[in-house]
Amino acid sequence: MTKRTTFVAIALFLLPFMTQKPGLADGTYESTGAQWYFSVGIGGNSLSDVVVESRSNDRASICDEYINPLATTLSSCTTPNRGVGDGWLAPIGSGSGFSTEVDFGFHLSPRFRVAAVYTYNATNFNRTVSSTDATGVDFDKISNELSVGEETLGSITANELSVFLYHDWTNGTKWTPFAGIGTSLSQTKIDFSWLWARSINPEHIMTGLDQPNAEQIRRNLAGTVSAGRRTLRDNNQGYILALGIDRELTANVSMGLKVQWQRSNAFKSGEYAGDLLRSHSPNLRLDGSEPVSTWSRISDSTRFSARLSLRYTKR
Repeated sequence: MTKRTTFVAIALFLLPFMTQKPGLADGTYESTGAQWYFSVGIGGNSLSDVVVESRSNDRASICDEYINPLATTLSSCTTPNRGVGDGWLAPIGSGSGFSTEVDFGFHLSPRFRVAAVYTYNATNFNRTVSSTDATGVDFDKISNELSVGEETLGSITANELSVFLYHDWTNGTKWTPFAGIGTSLSQTKIDFSWLWARSINPEHIMTGLDQPNAEQIRRNLAGTVSAGRRTLRDNNQGYILALGIDRELTANVSMGLKVQWQRSNAFKSGEYAGDLLRSHSPNLRLDGSEPVSTWSRISDSTRFSARLSLRYTKR
């Protein structure tokens, strides 16, 4: 089911209830309108361990014309399958941060209500780790030649719209426990940067040893840097389970605590380029052709959050 189809199905399900008004002691309904409420909440969130998986359409360094002037004469450097089998990981770990929400809903009955919720989550990592588990041509770079090979995840922020169905356990007291289930759409942004630097000593460079101009390649490659910082974006779909309790303060105002567990599908960035590729512009040819792009993804993630809220109900 697509994201759009999910929300259309929910809207069609809720439509018959949108002209009903609950609140009668026997649980019956009036048809004069719904019992609306509005709430705001603030709190924190924690995101489970994050591993950034990346791949690129780079070629081996001997195919970089800035490094090897003879690159275009090599048949292995002109094949169309750039980047096949390449990749690397950045195991970041978990993060935590700030969370806030605005909730607008109505009661379907004394025990059931629905709500549309806007949530902003800012999860901070500010963590730099070494690149690991390289494959393809990236294996030699990370394993043999790099003096520095690291990536940094600054933060993950998400603007999120959710639709919830809640069940309230009304009990004749001022305290009302509740549980809810929801589906969400998020616009997610990731602050991501990287730095790969080769040894400044040409003797440490193994690339190109089988080439006739091996010493030239080693000199040109030694000390080069590949680096950049980008904001990566994607839209994510997820589902949410919530538990909480409300405390009635007045006839119209209540205060509550809500904790929730959220599972979101994989984040997949569009293609992006770095600022430097082996200390030059991010392309493989002196004429600016064959630009090098990278793609990154984060597998399905889990977020826990807790928020205090203040609610106003129009009775």
